[in-house]
Amino acid sequence: MSPKIPLFTIEEHHEAFYIWSNCYHQGLIKPFGNTLLHVDAHDDMCVMGFRSSLDELGEDLDQIHNFVYSELGIADFIIPAVYQGLFNTIAWLSCNPASLSKKRHMFVASAQPEGKFLKTAEVNYLTRPYLEKEKKKWGKHQFFTFQEIGLSYDFRTSQPLVLDIDLDYFASDNSLSSVEKKIEITQAAYEEFSNNKYHFFRIMPTASYTVAEENGRFYLHYLEMQEERRQQEVPAETIVKRIHSFGEFLTRNRLKPELIDLCRSRYSGYTPKDQWQFIEKELLKVLQGIYDLKIINLQDLITTGAMGTDEIS
Repeated sequence: MSPKIPLFTIEEHHEAFYIWSNCYHQGLIKPFGNTLLHVDAHDDMCVMGFRSSLDELGEDLDQIHNFVYSELGIADFIIPAVYQGLFNTIAWLSCNPASLSKKRHMFVASAQPEGKFLKTAEVNYLTRPYLEKEKKKWGKHQFFTFQEIGLSYDFRTSQPLVLDIDLDYFASDNSLSSVEKKIEITQAAYEEFSNNKYHFFRIMPTASYTVAEENGRFYLHYLEMQEERRQQEVPAETIVKRIHSFGEFLTRNRLKPELIDLCRSRYSGYTPKDQWQFIEKELLKVLQGIYDLKIINLQDLITTGAMGTDEIS
């Protein structure tokens, strides 16, 4: 009898990095040369800098856990895994059913050879001479391919497959990213911001910061500057249809992943808070009709090391 495929439920997408690290440490996937099928409303291919070095991230899962929750965000967790060699092929199954882009040959390297500041670029006839010239200055670097695909695409891989699913693929709401947030600060910090027109928070490139006094208390207000795309609530029948179309894609392409992670995205709000449970329940029905699954909740794995049950908690 074939072993059950582990399916890990996670709350936000950066936690997938911990799952992948845990699984290759336990021998469930290879530590290099895997294919990632990323099923998501967003490509999550952002590149960020880190305070600690990826090159010094050891085998200790506690250390990896701390890195995930102190360094990673919900859109920059894939490139670090590529940099570590875990994936060399990324396929993004986007929400456009007919989507198909040209396969891009890419590289990721440390901008300085210390594993903290990563950069990516496409490898083509223009960049190849530069890459050959510069690679001696790099520390660790990896080459990989990236392609956006749709449900009509015939997807095949000869490598071990990791299936990475965000529930917002089936119903997505970007509006929370454009909602102003605030955090309480000291009066001294409030006055410093108010009196310094070159305060570093004033000149941040991708966000808008303001301060305000409210009933004798002081707050820093934050607004991420991106297009608001609030989607009207997706009817249940549409969600079910999308889930079944995805199941047909997996079946038609005879895809059998080594592991699956399923991200709820409910705290970030990218999956509507009143729909995530319905989407997860219906998706699990379809996946369990295709695969023999062992379902594991991330928090159970972290706190007890338990590798799961056959039922979702």
